[in-house]
Amino acid sequence: MTYASIADMARAATGGWDELAQRAATGSAAALVDGALLQAVEAQADLSAWSAEAEQAAIDALARLQDALERASRHADTYLFPRYRQVMPLAPELVAGSDLPGVVAAIAVKRLYGASVPEELRRGTQWADDYLAALAKGTVSLGAADTAVAQPAGATMVRTQPKAIDWSGY
Repeated sequence: MTYASIADMARAATGGWDELAQRAATGSAAALVDGALLQAVEAQADLSAWSAEAEQAAIDALARLQDALERASRHADTYLFPRYRQVMPLAPELVAGSDLPGVVAAIAVKRLYGASVPEELRRGTQWADDYLAALAKGTVSLGAADTAVAQPAGATMVRTQPKAIDWSGY
């Protein structure tokens, strides 16, 4: 299940649709794709202002963006599964009511940069990694459905008065 949309990615990217177009369009097609075209193709709007070659380049770029979202969602699943395995796949209402779409979108944008992630982007998306770790630990929840999810194992301590139970007769 993909937890975010390409529109969520555009909101997570500092440069919005233009940044996504720059990162997702490759080779000679990079010059053909801009943020407006990418957004129009994603929204299935009128594309008569662009050439067929530019339209195809934008479709290919959207496929790369969707792949990045799917990979980021699988990454999030590795944190979610130990705690939410009984309710996976997660209900769309639960996902929409949480920070998970923004987290997955931020991670997907960061992954578009590959090995050349700028330090400011790495610092700016650290919160997303921290959120997933907190979800896995149980210090953060996705919302109301957490009441039905078993919490991580812990220690149980029982105290009683000394000599309240006489074991000598057993």
